[in-house]
Amino acid sequence: MRYQTPLSILFFVLLTIEIIADSLGYYTIGWICKPLFMPVLLALFWLNNKDNMPTEKLFFSLALVFSLAGDVLLMLRNDNLFVFGLASFLVAHLCFIASFYGRIKGRNIPLATVAVSLLPFAAFVGGFLWVLIPNLQANALTKPLVLPIAVYACVIGTMGFTALLRKGGVSPQGFTFVMVGALVFMLSDSCIAINRFISPLPQPTFLIMATYGIAQYMLTVGTLKK
Repeated sequence: MRYQTPLSILFFVLLTIEIIADSLGYYTIGWICKPLFMPVLLALFWLNNKDNMPTEKLFFSLALVFSLAGDVLLMLRNDNLFVFGLASFLVAHLCFIASFYGRIKGRNIPLATVAVSLLPFAAFVGGFLWVLIPNLQANALTKPLVLPIAVYACVIGTMGFTALLRKGGVSPQGFTFVMVGALVFMLSDSCIAINRFISPLPQPTFLIMATYGIAQYMLTVGTLKK
């Protein structure tokens, strides 16, 4: 891929600086680095996507744009903006789903395969909400978030499910990269929810941002590996 090495190095250098700066309380440095993550991945995607389907180009690009909006909204650390940040990432996940669907549409996937593929993600969503909802309901400030977060959990589960259904419609390497990216993204979102609503995690910045950065990078590179 064109410029993959320099753009990959730039992305992970920015990610590393942001994690270290945020962990040490140098938030201004983090605020400079974090809004650059998605533009770097967009550059990598647009320099190499000539063989991708038009809908794949459109929706994957929109996913990165809405991820950028979510990054900016959440890094401001304003509780009033949290729901808007959540909404931005919700739309980003919907765009990822639409992007993945282009590689699923028209294929004759057996119903049994679909059902078996759905089970682990349905179990994830069910377990996630079973643990999280009581904590949300116990606090008057977070109780209104029950429905939005339930919807969000269903969407990230669907994102992982559609990533799995891409198998057979793309190259093995492209499938593996996107599948790992989707699973790591689910892990990152789970870490955010646990840290914010259940119990503070040790080194939350490292856990959340490292998994988030790896997920977005894997999804981008995997989508380019047809």
